[in-house]
Formats: sequence, C-alpha cells, structure tokens
Amino acid sequence: MVKYEIDLLVNGSLKESEALKNISNLINLISKEKNYELDKTTLGKRELAYQIKKETSAYYFIFTFETSDASIIKEFNRLALLNDSVLRILINNLEKAYGYKASTNKDKIEKAKVTRARYEKDKALYGKPKIKNDEIEIGLTTDVETSDIENE
Repeated sequence: MVKYEIDLLVNGSLKESEALKNISNLINLISKEKNYELDKTTLGKRELAYQIKKETSAYYFIFTFETSDASIIKEFNRLALLNDSVLRILINNLEKAYGYKASTNKDKIEKAKVTRARYEKDKALYGKPKIKNDEIEIGLTTDVETSDIENE
C-alpha cells in the first residue's frame, strides 16, 4: 500500500456544503478501495495569493489515504481536472525516497545517524567560528579604511 496526499483547491464562490457536494464523486472514488482509511482535512476558505481561473478565494481540502492501485490516482486526477469547481490539484506520493519510506528505511536511518555523529564530532573539534564585530575572524581583514573607499 502506498500513502498519498491530495491537496484540492475548490472554487471559493460556492458555499462549503456545495463545494463538498461537487467533490463527493472524488471522495467516493477513494472509498471504493478495500480497507481504505481516508483522512480528510478541511482548511476552510482562504484568499489566494494570485487569481486562479479568475477566482480570488478557494476552499482547501487535504486527503490522505493509502492505496495499492495506481489507477485510482490517475482516475482521481482525471475527474478532478474535468470538475469545473476544482481550481487546483496536487497529488503527493508520501512514500518517495525523501518521505515516508526514508523514515522507515533502516539503511537511510543508519546513514542519517552516521552523518549526524560525524557532524557532532566536527562541531566538537572545530567549534563554531568566532565572531568579532559582526565579522568572522578567519580570512577577513579590515585594514581598508572608509576614507580610502570614498577617495576612489
């Protein structure tokens, strides 16, 4: 089973109940999956940073679920693109190498521990660079006076 997160922006000119009604066929598509667990988060109506399809506000919905059938994701995307009330859709696979799988992969966890130990060792040996008068002492000289710069 692969874990997905789908972010939907639904037209803000609708009422929230109408927005939910318009995306109910999308939710029903997910519920067809065997042993599905759908975590639906509604962030409410928010102003958009820029207009999308001439709309300035939208309802934010986030769906998190697991599925073993990738065709459900393709069908969800297709139906969302056909739905006029859906302004944007973003589908995230949470089990990529940088996401959920990385947090459960024993090799990646061990590699992260080794990297952290190396960092702590280097930090103990070299410490933080010393700061004096808002400048790092290493490699910087302040021999140039401001009068020299103004004369040029």
